[in-house]
Amino acid sequence: MTSTEDKTALEKKAKEYAKRQYVLTILNLLLSMAFLVFVTLYLTFPLRAFAQGIAEGYYLQLGVYFLCFCLTFFLISLPLDFYSGYILEHNYELSNQTVWAWIRRELKGNGLGFAITLPIVEAMYFLIKSYPENWWVLAGILFTLVSVVMARIAPVLILPIFYKSTPLEDEGLRKALTPLAEEAGVKLEGVYKINLSKDTKKANAMLAGLGGSRRVILGDTLLEKFTTDEIASVFAHELGHHVYRHIWKFLGVASLVGFAGLFIASVLLERFSLRLGFEFTHDIATLPLLLLIMGVFAIVVLPLENYYSRRLEAQCDLYALDKTRSPAAFIGVMTKLAENNLADKDPSGIIEYIFYDHPTIAKRIEMAHQWSVRAVNRDF
Repeated sequence: MTSTEDKTALEKKAKEYAKRQYVLTILNLLLSMAFLVFVTLYLTFPLRAFAQGIAEGYYLQLGVYFLCFCLTFFLISLPLDFYSGYILEHNYELSNQTVWAWIRRELKGNGLGFAITLPIVEAMYFLIKSYPENWWVLAGILFTLVSVVMARIAPVLILPIFYKSTPLEDEGLRKALTPLAEEAGVKLEGVYKINLSKDTKKANAMLAGLGGSRRVILGDTLLEKFTTDEIASVFAHELGHHVYRHIWKFLGVASLVGFAGLFIASVLLERFSLRLGFEFTHDIATLPLLLLIMGVFAIVVLPLENYYSRRLEAQCDLYALDKTRSPAAFIGVMTKLAENNLADKDPSGIIEYIFYDHPTIAKRIEMAHQWSVRAVNRDF
C-alpha cells in the first residue's frame, strides 16, 4: 500500500473505532438511566427492607443500602464495561492490559469510588434529614469543598493508586521545558512521568493538582513517541491551563451545575416522594430517584459543559502556539495523537457538540495553520 492508502485506511479505522465508542457511550447512558428507573419503581423498597433487616440505625442502613445498590449496578454494567474497556481496545490494538489487569483495575477503581462516595451520600442524607427546606444549598457547598479537596489530593494520593509516578529524568527535555514554565511564571511541584503504557498505547498528558500539589504529568507513551519540540508544545498547552486558571474555572462551572442540579432534585423529591410511596424525602429508598434526577440533569447540561471546555482548550492551544512559535510541532502533535490514539479527526458537528470536550483535531490543526499565516503577516 502507498502512504496515501495507509493514511486513508487509518482514518477509516479511526472513524469505525470512534463510531463504536459513541454507540457504547449512549448504551451506557441508557443502561444507567434504565437501571435507576427500574430500581426506583420496583427494587428500592426490597433493598430498603433488606438493609433494615441486617443493620440498626438510619445511617448504617443507608450504608448497607448504598453498598447493595452499587454492587447490583456493577454486576449489571460489567459486560458492557468489559466490552468497551477491554475487548474493543484490544480489537483496535490500543490496549496493553491482560484480562486480569483489567479486572484488578476495575475492582480498584470501583472500590475507591465507593469509599469516596459513601461518606458524601451519608452527609447528603444527613442534610436532607436535618435541613429539609434548604438541604440543597448546604449539599452544594459540600460538593464544592469536596471537589476542591479532590483536585488538590488527586495527583498525590489518587493517581499513584493506578500509575507509578516519577520525576522526569530526561535532562535535555527538562532544559527545553523549564524556560516555558519560567516565562509563564508557573511554580510547579514538578514534571512527572507516569507509566500509562502498562494499560494503553494511547498518549496523554495533563495539568493536575492545586497549590503545592500542582504538577504537569506526561504519559510515558507520549515521551517515547513524540519529539522534544512536540512535547514542548504539549507542555505549553498544559501551562496555559495554569496561566488562565482553568482548573478553578472548571471547578466553578461544576459548582454552579451542582447547585442547579441539587435545587431541581430538592423540588422534584418534595413533589414526587409521597406519590411514589416513600415515607419522607430522607427515606433511604429515595436514593435512586435522587440519582436519576441528577443524572438526567447532568446529561442535559453536558453539551454546554463540553462547549465551555472546548473554548478553554482552544485558548490553551493558542497559548502553546504563541509561546513555542512552532506550528509545525503543534501540527505534529495533533497528527500523532490522531494516529496513535485512533482519534476521529473530523467528526460531524452534532457529534462534536455532544461528545467532545476538546476541539476536533481538524479544527486544532486549522487553528495552527491560521496562526502561521498571521505570524507571517506580522513579520512583514
